[in-house]
Amino acid sequence: MVHVSEGYEARVQTSRERTRLSQVRKSFDAGLKQKDGGADIHENFFSACVAYIKAAMDRLHAQDQRIHDFLKPHMADRDDQNATLENLDMRLAKSRDALAVLVAAAAAFKTAGESGWADFKAAVEAFMEVYFKILLSGQHSTLTLQEEVFDEATWDQVAGVTPESLAKEEELYTTVQGLAPDDADPASFVGGPPAPGAGPPGQQGTRPAS
Repeated sequence: MVHVSEGYEARVQTSRERTRLSQVRKSFDAGLKQKDGGADIHENFFSACVAYIKAAMDRLHAQDQRIHDFLKPHMADRDDQNATLENLDMRLAKSRDALAVLVAAAAAFKTAGESGWADFKAAVEAFMEVYFKILLSGQHSTLTLQEEVFDEATWDQVAGVTPESLAKEEELYTTVQGLAPDDADPASFVGGPPAPGAGPPGQQGTRPAS
Protein backbone atom coordinates (compact mmCIF):
# COMPACT_ATOMS: atom_id res chain seq x y z
CA MET A 1 0.00 0.00 0.00
CA VAL A 2 1.43 3.38 -1.00
CA HIS A 3 0.52 5.98 1.60
CA VAL A 4 0.19 9.62 0.63
CA SER A 5 0.86 11.18 4.03
CA GLU A 6 2.16 10.42 7.48
CA GLY A 7 0.94 10.93 11.03
CA TYR A 8 -0.74 14.29 11.47
CA GLU A 9 -1.41 14.77 7.75
CA ALA A 10 -3.02 11.33 7.58
CA ARG A 11 -5.33 12.31 10.42
CA VAL A 12 -6.25 15.52 8.64
CA GLN A 13 -7.18 13.53 5.53
CA THR A 14 -9.22 11.07 7.59
CA SER A 15 -11.08 13.96 9.19
CA ARG A 16 -11.82 15.33 5.70
CA GLU A 17 -13.24 11.95 4.66
CA ARG A 18 -15.60 11.89 7.61
CA THR A 19 -16.60 15.49 7.00
CA ARG A 20 -17.55 14.64 3.42
CA LEU A 21 -19.44 11.54 4.58
CA SER A 22 -21.48 13.81 6.84
CA GLN A 23 -22.12 16.20 3.93
CA VAL A 24 -23.33 13.37 1.69
CA ARG A 25 -25.53 12.04 4.50
CA LYS A 26 -27.15 15.48 4.83
CA SER A 27 -27.58 15.73 1.05
CA PHE A 28 -29.16 12.27 1.09
CA ASP A 29 -31.54 13.31 3.86
CA ALA A 30 -32.48 16.49 2.00
CA GLY A 31 -33.29 14.46 -1.11
CA LEU A 32 -35.40 12.01 0.89
CA LYS A 33 -37.41 14.86 2.39
CA GLN A 34 -37.90 16.51 -0.98
CA LYS A 35 -39.19 13.26 -2.48
CA ASP A 36 -41.54 12.76 0.45
CA GLY A 37 -42.78 16.29 -0.22
CA GLY A 38 -43.69 15.38 -3.78
CA ALA A 39 -40.53 16.38 -5.67
CA ASP A 40 -39.45 14.21 -8.58
CA ILE A 41 -36.06 12.99 -7.31
CA HIS A 42 -34.44 10.42 -9.59
CA GLU A 43 -33.49 7.07 -8.13
CA ASN A 44 -29.95 7.55 -9.43
CA PHE A 45 -29.34 10.23 -6.80
CA PHE A 46 -30.23 7.86 -3.98
CA SER A 47 -28.10 5.12 -5.51
CA ALA A 48 -25.16 7.51 -5.75
CA CYS A 49 -25.57 8.52 -2.11
CA VAL A 50 -25.66 4.90 -0.97
CA ALA A 51 -22.60 4.10 -3.10
CA TYR A 52 -20.71 6.95 -1.44
CA ILE A 53 -21.90 5.97 2.04
CA LYS A 54 -20.91 2.34 1.40
CA ALA A 55 -17.37 3.25 0.32
CA ALA A 56 -16.90 5.79 3.10
CA MET A 57 -18.29 3.50 5.78
CA ASP A 58 -16.11 0.62 4.59
CA ARG A 59 -13.09 2.86 5.13
CA LEU A 60 -14.40 4.09 8.48
CA HIS A 61 -14.98 0.51 9.63
CA ALA A 62 -11.51 -0.52 8.49
CA GLN A 63 -9.93 2.43 10.29
CA ASP A 64 -11.82 1.69 13.49
CA GLN A 65 -10.88 -1.98 13.21
CA ARG A 66 -7.20 -1.03 12.93
CA ILE A 67 -7.60 1.23 15.97
CA HIS A 68 -9.00 -1.76 17.86
CA ASP A 69 -6.23 -4.07 16.67
CA PHE A 70 -3.43 -1.62 17.48
CA LEU A 71 -4.85 -0.95 20.95
CA LYS A 72 -5.50 -4.55 21.91
CA PRO A 73 -1.86 -5.53 22.70
CA HIS A 74 -1.71 -2.65 25.18
CA MET A 75 -4.71 -3.92 27.13
CA ALA A 76 -3.12 -7.04 28.68
CA ASP A 77 -2.70 -5.35 32.07
CA ARG A 78 -5.68 -3.03 31.80
CA ASP A 79 -8.77 -5.06 32.52
CA ASP A 80 -10.72 -1.84 33.05
CA GLN A 81 -10.26 -0.99 29.36
CA ASN A 82 -11.09 -4.36 27.83
CA ALA A 83 -14.80 -3.50 27.95
CA THR A 84 -14.04 -0.44 25.81
CA LEU A 85 -12.60 -2.60 23.04
CA GLU A 86 -15.43 -5.10 23.35
CA ASN A 87 -17.88 -2.24 22.93
CA LEU A 88 -16.02 -1.08 19.82
CA ASP A 89 -16.29 -4.61 18.41
CA MET A 90 -20.02 -4.60 19.06
CA ARG A 91 -20.55 -1.20 17.46
CA LEU A 92 -18.57 -2.14 14.38
CA ALA A 93 -20.50 -5.39 13.93
CA LYS A 94 -23.87 -3.65 14.19
CA SER A 95 -22.78 -0.88 11.84
CA ARG A 96 -21.52 -3.33 9.22
CA ASP A 97 -24.79 -5.27 9.39
CA ALA A 98 -26.87 -2.10 9.06
CA LEU A 99 -24.78 -0.94 6.10
CA ALA A 100 -25.29 -4.27 4.33
CA VAL A 101 -29.06 -3.94 4.78
CA LEU A 102 -28.99 -0.38 3.39
CA VAL A 103 -27.02 -1.45 0.31
CA ALA A 104 -29.42 -4.34 -0.33
CA ALA A 105 -32.41 -2.02 0.10
CA ALA A 106 -30.96 0.44 -2.43
CA ALA A 107 -30.56 -2.38 -4.97
CA ALA A 108 -34.13 -3.54 -4.34
CA PHE A 109 -35.44 0.01 -4.75
CA LYS A 110 -33.57 0.36 -8.06
CA THR A 111 -35.30 -2.80 -9.30
CA ALA A 112 -38.76 -2.13 -7.87
CA GLY A 113 -39.01 1.55 -8.66
CA GLU A 114 -41.65 3.64 -6.91
CA SER A 115 -43.34 0.57 -5.41
CA GLY A 116 -40.19 0.00 -3.36
CA TRP A 117 -39.95 3.53 -1.95
CA ALA A 118 -41.51 2.79 1.44
CA ASP A 119 -39.24 -0.19 2.06
CA PHE A 120 -36.17 1.77 0.98
CA LYS A 121 -37.04 4.69 3.24
CA ALA A 122 -37.56 2.33 6.18
CA ALA A 123 -34.12 0.79 5.56
CA VAL A 124 -32.54 4.27 5.46
CA GLU A 125 -34.17 5.16 8.77
CA ALA A 126 -32.96 1.92 10.35
CA PHE A 127 -29.41 2.55 9.11
CA MET A 128 -29.37 6.11 10.44
CA GLU A 129 -30.58 4.87 13.82
CA VAL A 130 -27.52 2.62 14.05
CA TYR A 131 -25.22 5.28 12.58
CA PHE A 132 -26.11 7.88 15.18
CA LYS A 133 -27.04 5.88 18.27
CA ILE A 134 -24.52 3.05 18.07
CA LEU A 135 -21.55 3.99 15.89
CA LEU A 136 -21.17 7.74 16.44
CA SER A 137 -22.35 7.78 20.04
CA GLY A 138 -19.27 5.87 21.12
CA GLN A 139 -16.73 7.15 18.62
CA HIS A 140 -14.64 8.94 21.25
CA SER A 141 -14.52 6.01 23.68
CA THR A 142 -10.92 5.09 22.83
CA LEU A 143 -9.47 8.58 22.32
CA THR A 144 -7.58 8.66 25.61
CA LEU A 145 -6.02 5.28 24.87
CA GLN A 146 -5.09 6.37 21.36
CA GLU A 147 -3.29 9.42 22.65
CA GLU A 148 -1.39 7.28 25.14
CA VAL A 149 -0.11 4.60 22.77
CA PHE A 150 -0.30 5.76 19.13
CA ASP A 151 2.62 7.49 17.46
CA GLU A 152 2.51 9.24 14.10
CA ALA A 153 3.52 6.12 12.18
CA THR A 154 0.62 4.24 13.74
CA TRP A 155 -1.79 6.97 12.69
CA ASP A 156 -0.54 6.71 9.13
CA GLN A 157 -1.36 2.99 9.16
CA VAL A 158 -4.76 3.60 10.76
CA ALA A 159 -5.73 6.17 8.12
CA GLY A 160 -4.72 3.97 5.17
CA VAL A 161 -4.86 6.93 2.78
CA THR A 162 -3.63 6.09 -0.72
CA PRO A 163 -3.81 7.74 -4.15
CA GLU A 164 -6.46 5.13 -5.04
CA SER A 165 -8.61 5.90 -1.99
CA LEU A 166 -8.42 9.63 -2.70
CA ALA A 167 -9.37 9.19 -6.35
CA LYS A 168 -12.28 6.86 -5.54
CA GLU A 169 -13.68 9.21 -2.91
CA GLU A 170 -13.48 12.17 -5.28
CA GLU A 171 -15.23 10.22 -8.04
CA LEU A 172 -18.11 9.15 -5.78
CA TYR A 173 -18.50 12.60 -4.23
CA THR A 174 -18.57 14.29 -7.63
CA THR A 175 -21.23 11.83 -8.79
CA VAL A 176 -23.47 12.73 -5.83
CA GLN A 177 -22.96 16.43 -6.58
CA GLY A 178 -23.89 15.95 -10.22
CA LEU A 179 -27.15 14.19 -9.35
CA ALA A 180 -28.14 16.20 -6.27
CA PRO A 181 -31.50 18.01 -6.46
CA ASP A 182 -31.86 21.73 -5.80
CA ASP A 183 -30.73 22.77 -2.32
CA ALA A 184 -29.07 19.39 -1.71
CA ASP A 185 -25.51 19.86 -3.00
CA PRO A 186 -23.39 18.05 -0.38
CA ALA A 187 -20.79 20.83 -0.50
CA SER A 188 -23.42 23.26 0.78
CA PHE A 189 -23.70 21.46 4.12
CA VAL A 190 -21.45 21.84 7.14
CA GLY A 191 -19.69 18.54 7.81
CA GLY A 192 -18.78 16.67 10.97
CA PRO A 193 -17.93 14.90 13.21
CA PRO A 194 -14.12 14.73 13.33
CA ALA A 195 -12.22 11.51 12.85
CA PRO A 196 -10.70 9.93 15.95
CA GLY A 197 -7.40 11.63 16.67
CA ALA A 198 -8.06 14.49 14.24
CA GLY A 199 -6.14 17.67 14.88
CA PRO A 200 -2.57 18.33 15.92
CA PRO A 201 -0.90 15.61 17.99
CA GLY A 202 -2.19 15.80 21.54
CA GLN A 203 -5.40 17.58 20.52
CA GLN A 204 -8.74 16.56 19.08
CA GLY A 205 -10.71 18.20 16.30
CA THR A 206 -13.51 20.56 17.23
CA ARG A 207 -15.95 20.15 14.36
CA PRO A 208 -19.53 19.94 15.57
CA ALA A 209 -21.15 16.52 15.60
CA SER A 210 -23.72 15.93 12.92
